[in-house]
Amino acid sequence: MFKDAGTDERARQLFFDGETPAFQVIIPDFGIVEGPFQVTGIEYAGSHNGEATYEMSLASAGALTFTAL
Repeated sequence: MFKDAGTDERARQLFFDGETPAFQVIIPDFGIVEGPFQVTGIEYAGSHNGEATYEMSLASAGALTFTAL
């Protein structure tokens, strides 16, 4: 999910600070959900040849908009 170390650091800071910034969540072949979200969880998994995977859980924190694709 995270593209680089800066993005990873920002996601962790949002989680620990409890901030609720605007996110744009793109759901392929369905639509786009936009609005404030709180990061409620970040999970890191396995490492193989220096690679890792990340999963971030979000909870809506206000009014959201939906745009169909």
